Amino acid sequence: MGLESISAAMSPRATANLPPAPAGVEDDNGLPRFGTYAGSVAEVNLARLRGVFALSRPMRLVKHKRWQYVMVASPEILAVLSIADLSYTANAFACAVDLREKKVLFDGGYMGLPSPFTLVSNHPAEGARARFAAPGARFFFERPRGQDRYRIAVDLKRLGRARFSCSAELTASPAPPLTVIAPVPDGGVVNVTQKWAALPAAGTIEAAGRRYVLDGAFAGLDYTNGYLARRTKWRWAFAAGRLPDGTPLGLNAVAGFNDATEEANENALWLGDRLISLPRVRFDFNPANVLEPWELKTEDGQLSLRFLPVHAHREERDYKIVKSHFVQPLGWFEGEIAIDDKVVAIERLPGVVEDQDILW
Repeated sequence: MGLESISAAMSPRATANLPPAPAGVEDDNGLPRFGTYAGSVAEVNLARLRGVFALSRPMRLVKHKRWQYVMVASPEILAVLSIADLSYTANAFACAVDLREKKVLFDGGYMGLPSPFTLVSNHPAEGARARFAAPGARFFFERPRGQDRYRIAVDLKRLGRARFSCSAELTASPAPPLTVIAPVPDGGVVNVTQKWAALPAAGTIEAAGRRYVLDGAFAGLDYTNGYLARRTKWRWAFAAGRLPDGTPLGLNAVAGFNDATEEANENALWLGDRLISLPRVRFDFNPANVLEPWELKTEDGQLSLRFLPVHAHREERDYKIVKSHFVQPLGWFEGEIAIDDKVVAIERLPGVVEDQDILW
């Protein structure tokens, strides 16, 4: 894996000069500042929206969804954690795999009560805070104001015995996060997401009776806060790691969500101190067997990746009015990405892919 001179096979694409993220989602008239930005929105307060973008309290209860997702990866272990406040209910999950042994270490999902028992704050960067508590499960995530570090504390137990715990710190990276403020079609209103990959991580994870040290690991964050459509579908890919020379590398790609207009595009790379925009990405996979390899490609050939799953976390629920098909394989990426006049050859880049179709 490394940087090589480009042959003639892939066309390069220059780094996009994204505008800086605004302080808030709304402008002076209370309308969303739709667009794609570099950096963080200080506060996501959708209650400040006006006109057709303002919702009554009953409609906010139906449409308002917020979640904080964390991925931590080293050459040894890949772990993912999520807290979601869906207004009328809440859930959380954790999953971890040993990448060297291709072994599942932990996989657990939890239902809980919404705010105030579950919290995902309106702050994706400084002031970020998320928590979830249920029998046998404690999730906590925060970044105090004035600090450049996120802190994670997760403790999951079964039958009174610890099965999974994570104590870690993530440091803000030189490359800025990506913020997208996007319109939501089909009955939705607006969605705000901040993605940030390749953040340096340190700490420990204990799972399946083993202790993994995260020094030298990298992490990725997905903060999402929006008034979403009743039916929400997407394909997603997320990765964080490094090149052999130590350069941090992160990837975020999505299809079917936050891409209703040209101005909204959350496909991006983090390479060292650079945030690089990517074109639209196509996902090819076998829905009947998500543990088969996935293919991710852009039409211009800038990105061509193969994802090799180790294990898939699943949440299949059918409550008639509310339904959930959610599958997230964990594994690694391999392939090539063209950047400027170089080709980045990817091998064993830890990450996830996702297929989601939810009626909520």
